This record gives sequence, structure tokens and C-alpha cells, in this order.
Amino acid sequence: MKCQGIIHGNVVILDEDVPFPNGVRVTVTVEPEAPAADVLTPEELARRRTLVAQMQAFGQRLAGRSVCLGDRVLEGREELEDCA
Repeated sequence: MKCQGIIHGNVVILDEDVPFPNGVRVTVTVEPEAPAADVLTPEELARRRTLVAQMQAFGQRLAGRSVCLGDRVLEGREELEDCA
């Protein structure tokens, strides 16, 4: 049998119409509430768009070129760390 309810203080309050006889043993499993959806502030959204533009510009610099990617990855990482 599966029932739902809420915690009030240190007491479990079950939803109405749950027919438990007196003296029955129960096990309570706590399920965390679903986190609220992250809402981006306009500043955070602008920062993310700037970061995406920087990554696209970096990709354009690499397009059609034969380069040592290890050096370019390190360069890109340094640029991103400087922005953070």
C-alpha cells in the first residue's frame, strides 16, 4: 500500500481517506521536492550569450586551418578562464 502525506513538525500527516488500522507498522520514505526551475536573470542570459559568441568566434578562427589542436584548446581555455 502506498500513501502520501506531509511532515508537520516531526509528525507525518497522511492525506485524508487513508485507512490504517491502529498499531500497524509503517516505513516512511522521504522524497525531496523537485527543485524549482532555474530562472535566468537578464544579466546571466547576456553573459551566456557573450560566452557562446566567443566560442563561435574561436571556432571561426580555426575553420579551414591545419593547426595543433592542443595549443588551440589551451588558448581557448585561457580565454574562457579570463572571462569567468
